[in-house]
Amino acid sequence: MNGETKFALIGCGAIGLFRAAALLQTPGAKLVAASDVDEKRGRELAERSSCKYVQGWRAAIAEADAVIVSTPPPLHLEMVVESLGRGKHVLCEKPLGRYPDECRQMVAAAAQAQRHLGTGFNYRFYPAIATAKKVLDSGRIGELDHVRSFAGHPGGKEFTHPWVHDVSIMGGGALVDNGIHILDLTQFFLGEVAEVKGYRTSHVWKFQGSEDNAWALLKNKQGRIATVQATWSEWRGYRFWIEVYGTLGCVRAFYPPMFAEATWYDQPDGRRSRRFWTYPVFQVIERLKSYRHTVTQSFIAEHQAFLRACAGEKVAAATGEEGARAVEIAHAAYRSSETGETVRF
Repeated sequence: MNGETKFALIGCGAIGLFRAAALLQTPGAKLVAASDVDEKRGRELAERSSCKYVQGWRAAIAEADAVIVSTPPPLHLEMVVESLGRGKHVLCEKPLGRYPDECRQMVAAAAQAQRHLGTGFNYRFYPAIATAKKVLDSGRIGELDHVRSFAGHPGGKEFTHPWVHDVSIMGGGALVDNGIHILDLTQFFLGEVAEVKGYRTSHVWKFQGSEDNAWALLKNKQGRIATVQATWSEWRGYRFWIEVYGTLGCVRAFYPPMFAEATWYDQPDGRRSRRFWTYPVFQVIERLKSYRHTVTQSFIAEHQAFLRACAGEKVAAATGEEGARAVEIAHAAYRSSETGETVRF
């Protein structure tokens, strides 16, 4: 895309505020229109962001070259498909849809419209994750062997909206909420998933249809394995981590606090080396301004990558196809938990 890209933001809630703040700091991007069913909330964001408030999301689309959909999941399908059909590139928040068939309709619409569809997986742009990916791609830890990943929070106040644990809105529980990020990161390192075995339990919060713990065992096409856990009963507080093991070492990324560490050998049972990355700037600013700084910075990087993807470049940002596969993996884990079978793609 040449010149300044005009964005419309649909949905001005908590994540919409982050997106707007990040767009104001994204080179080559300009937020020109915002829309929300809550007019007061939408107008407040528009005033803060020096953009136009537009009554009705369809009217907002007409103002822009690209659209960010930051609404509850049941609204994603219609908003994404119509935006694509009207020639707009679209970045949609996670999860891309409630169910795999919704996601596939969006991916198909993007292909038909010849427009780019991205999924909002901003964790890919956390510095520790970017470092871990560089370490793996460099060959320093050898060839990929397996991946271990985890995402959790203690529920309660962490349920930022009452609909987060409503299965009719989310399509599931922990695995499609905070867990969808870690599913994406796992396939980001593991590669395309071919088989899924899963388990889910609801012994803690007892939300109908929304698990508070889920585990998935994934296998890629080359036979490499990953284990994933997503939970709403991580009593120590919010955290996520991913550990990537190779034939000569391993690399780990963790948040919070933001850090990464790598251990590798020159040969099996040979000389060991270690390196740590602590990102002091992020840690200091988080203490002063809270986690919002880290989220905003990751959104800025994601927006920049999205713009490059719209121009046809290959980037680290998640595509609609990858967003759809994350939802497919989650629902494959649910089906496996119910039937006891391994689900194969």
